[in-house]
Amino acid sequence: MKGINILNRISIKLGLLFSGVFLILLLILGTILYGVFTNLFVDFVSSDLIDQGSNHSKVLDNDFSKKMIGHVVSMDQNGSTQIVITDENQKILGSTVPLDAEMKKHLLKSKKEIVISDWKKDKYISTITTIPNKGYVYMFYRTNVLRETVSVLKSLILVTGIGTVFIGFGTIGFLSRKITQPLVIMKEATNQLAKGQYRQEIPSKGNDEIAQLASSIQQLGEQLQYFEDTRNEFLSAVSHELRTPLTYIKGYSDVLSKGIIKSKEEQTEYLAIINRETKRISFLVNDLFEMSKLQAGKFQLQKELANVNLIAEKVASSLRPALVKKGLELILTFSEKVPPILIDVQRMEQVVYNLVENAIKYTDNGFIKIRSFLENEFVVIEICDTGMGIPKEEISKIWDRFYRIEKSRARKTGGTGLGLYIAKQIIESHHGQIKISSVENQGSTFLIYLPRELKE
Repeated sequence: MKGINILNRISIKLGLLFSGVFLILLLILGTILYGVFTNLFVDFVSSDLIDQGSNHSKVLDNDFSKKMIGHVVSMDQNGSTQIVITDENQKILGSTVPLDAEMKKHLLKSKKEIVISDWKKDKYISTITTIPNKGYVYMFYRTNVLRETVSVLKSLILVTGIGTVFIGFGTIGFLSRKITQPLVIMKEATNQLAKGQYRQEIPSKGNDEIAQLASSIQQLGEQLQYFEDTRNEFLSAVSHELRTPLTYIKGYSDVLSKGIIKSKEEQTEYLAIINRETKRISFLVNDLFEMSKLQAGKFQLQKELANVNLIAEKVASSLRPALVKKGLELILTFSEKVPPILIDVQRMEQVVYNLVENAIKYTDNGFIKIRSFLENEFVVIEICDTGMGIPKEEISKIWDRFYRIEKSRARKTGGTGLGLYIAKQIIESHHGQIKISSVENQGSTFLIYLPRELKE
């Protein structure tokens, strides 16, 4: 939104954060450099004064004559340091400059090589070197020279710091924008997702966390689009599945209520149609109810010892009329070695019924085979048909909610796309597996694997 404060932008926040850290580090570094340089410079000046005083002291110790004193004084006449030579009683014997009040304060008897270096307050940095039994050599260095040098250093550090700050802020701004730009793109993408525009193209490079996040958002959008499409198809399918039987029920019930029937046989036929369509609606509602329980985590099993052969025989018997009507052969092969196992009979019957009913729907000629056998530690139920088969690229999707293979095929056979989803959930809740092998235009085979010893 345009009204959002600019400070709420993540790029600005990151820029300010990094800039603040950078500025603090720069100030710390500048302070350290300033302190180190000034200390080194003061130490250098002090050491130099001591060395000069020591050299002069050695020369004068050998020859403390007036001529030699004059010679030593003349050596520092035009230098940056000043020299004062006194006898043991502090009488001045030679000096490069007339002594001022500050210099006179230092003309005291002291031990050898004393350094006075409060350069911030005093006018001079001074050292006192003793000439044994003869006098003293005083060395003076003007602190204003040191202060001017330090001032230049401060200005240099300040100018360098300001330049570094601008360069650093610019670099940080560029990098923070570079870092946050993908996040801004992803934010816009999620806004579009919230508006229902699920298919989003989010450019990403590399394989870092941001690129992975972009890929995840894009995949999420694709999944949401897929579920949106399947939901719409599901609602359309449910509407169709409800509309057709309701039309039959309403039409034939109107005929019966008005008494416009010709014979008892016609009445019986109409009642049979109403009964059949009512069952159709009941199956649809039951599928929806089962799905809602699965989604809410309220799916519970009522297990008991039962033989899957009896369940398969019951399903085959109830669907035999549909098989006969389509002219399909029913082949039943049940192994007598299959033991009773702990299962929810009603749920397992629902699974087998859905699979066999689907086989009948998608098979126009040939046979439907139901077989049971043992394989290692599993009881296996096999439902095989010679129908349309499933395209290879569709096989991985048939277990999804609302998914129906080919819209034209779905319109022809009906259904909501919930049967296989519910079947898979039921089998997995029994700690089993359901598998499929299928060849398009040749048929499909579903295999249900149930452990022999199922736990409560």
